[in-house]
Amino acid sequence: MHSRWRLYPFVHDDPSQAQLWRAVAANAGASLVQMPEFVFSCAASLHRRPLKLAVFEDGGQPMAVALVDTSRPLLPAVFIEDQMPLGAWVQHPSLDFPALAAQLTARLSVSLQLGVSQLDARFVSRPADGDWLSTLDYMTTPWLQVEGSFDDYWQARGKNLRANLRKQRDRLVAQGVSPRLEVLTAHHDMARAVADYAALESAGWKAQGGTALSDTHPQTAFYALMLQAFAGRQESRVYRYFFDDRLVATELCLCDDRELVILKTTYDETVTPYSPAALLRQEMLAALFGEGKGHRVEFYGPLKEWHTRWTPLSRQVYHANVFRNPVCRMALSQLRRWSRPTGEGAPTA
Repeated sequence: MHSRWRLYPFVHDDPSQAQLWRAVAANAGASLVQMPEFVFSCAASLHRRPLKLAVFEDGGQPMAVALVDTSRPLLPAVFIEDQMPLGAWVQHPSLDFPALAAQLTARLSVSLQLGVSQLDARFVSRPADGDWLSTLDYMTTPWLQVEGSFDDYWQARGKNLRANLRKQRDRLVAQGVSPRLEVLTAHHDMARAVADYAALESAGWKAQGGTALSDTHPQTAFYALMLQAFAGRQESRVYRYFFDDRLVATELCLCDDRELVILKTTYDETVTPYSPAALLRQEMLAALFGEGKGHRVEFYGPLKEWHTRWTPLSRQVYHANVFRNPVCRMALSQLRRWSRPTGEGAPTA
């Protein structure tokens, strides 16, 4: 049998499509954020254009899957939304990405270029640029391997972090405040957990920029739907931190036996001089080390200075553009050069 891509209309609530996607993702050792509970929930909640499900078969065996937005037929793109750490592309590690993407580009009838956003070098090694393929940095993302004892891990952290959190805990004790960590995993708790998260975030600085979750924000429905879907597989975790009975920090996470992904974090900005998110993370990691499963913690966000206090590890997430042929690449490059406004390098008469 030949290797080839097949295209189907995507139906987010079709269990057979979800089953197919999950089988390919599991066989590829994919991240939780590449599973159908995440990708399909995002498509159902936040995407308004039709998508195509692309399935690559080798010898009749599905080995790669992608969701493709073909609303711009000349410039189709693998599905991505702001809430997705990685694009909707999953392939078995034995496959060659440039060849695979080139075959899909050719399969998409009149396409000149296929955009594949947010590829993780952990799963798809970054290829060299060529006549018909180019890549672009997206972000450096931090991660942490949970191994050994928490005490050893904690002693390896910077002196300032350890001393700062110790002083905060001593101050809480002196003030008679009891901090506690709560972990929600049940399906029936997810809607409440997301609503409480939204209430906390919408009271903070993100509300001013319109990026905070709220009762009316479409992202809120996505996170509730997605976490409920994962909870049905016992793979949702919402960490909540309290000062007495006051919720002061929360993290929305996914977790299985291999990996914990931190999706979103928020905290009460009025409880200065405390750092409730850091206090939560310390106890969360201590509990994770205590499970003894060797989890890999994925932050899946742009590397910032505060990340380096928790882990020295990071890697690259990148974009790829795959052209039908070198002529298409040159033509598109010329069109983009001419379409730039005057003053940005565009030719003038």
